[in-house]
Amino acid sequence: MIPSGKLTAREVDLAREAIRPFLPPTRVIEARGAGSRRIFLKLETDQPTGSFKVRGALSNLLRQSDTPAGFVAASAGNHGLGVAWAAQISRRPEKVTIFVPESAPSAKIEKLRLYPVDLRIVGQTFDDAERDAHVFERETGARFIHAYDDLLTAAGQGTLAGEVHEAIGDIGTLVIPVGGGGLISGNAAWLKERLKATRIVAVQPDASPALSESIRLGKALLEYPAGPTIADGLSGGIGRLVFDHRALIDEVMNVPEALIRAAVSSLHHAEGVRAEASGAITVGALNLEKSHDWPQPIVCVISGGNIDQSLFEELIG
Repeated sequence: MIPSGKLTAREVDLAREAIRPFLPPTRVIEARGAGSRRIFLKLETDQPTGSFKVRGALSNLLRQSDTPAGFVAASAGNHGLGVAWAAQISRRPEKVTIFVPESAPSAKIEKLRLYPVDLRIVGQTFDDAERDAHVFERETGARFIHAYDDLLTAAGQGTLAGEVHEAIGDIGTLVIPVGGGGLISGNAAWLKERLKATRIVAVQPDASPALSESIRLGKALLEYPAGPTIADGLSGGIGRLVFDHRALIDEVMNVPEALIRAAVSSLHHAEGVRAEASGAITVGALNLEKSHDWPQPIVCVISGGNIDQSLFEELIG
């Protein structure tokens, strides 16, 4: 088990060794529509659940001891899919209960129904689902598998950067979407030890700037009253873990909704990539003026592809 405190590159490397037999590296492709800049896309859409979340879920479950009360998780969809898949592939015998909000995309809920889990659809937001999951945890003794605010989860999510380095060599800038913040915490911890010169950029939707507001206020906003955004996986508060690792992040950018919508379309038409808005947001950030100063090559993490068909057709049209 990882001790409490800060993440290290060694812990990320240990997580990578643990998940390697189950999860081959996802593709890194050079963007065709990048103009004069060298831009690569790290396609977590290739994961068996369609999202990077499976890395952290598997890293976590593989290192859990037996628990007769089972496991419980709260999710906007992708973490739930990761936990369900990880429990199945690692042959965990325990019962798994997943709480998701009513606002979760139907594509994710439909995929979750394919797994032998107890699916509970509650509340309107991820924060609502997480509160109910913690009530369930206290009442039943089930072990909570956190989507981002857990060192075992974040270490697993941090395994992405090493794959990028093996694929393209040095990384000038890594652009990472931030919801709860486990993905950027794990990858920043690895990069700042292994490739110190890499610039690490966090992106969130304008409608939910919880990370930049937390840094401005000097406290982690664990819940955040987000406005409407199609980047549903990035909506709401951040975790304590990313706030504790904020010094590893070089820049935080908030992306307007119009650029997020355009990025879903451009990824499909220019690159043949089907991305959900929470993943496409990193490409949307490339259209902001500040991005033109980022060291190259720039790697945009496309964190998932579980987008509802009706929304996808609307955006690519």
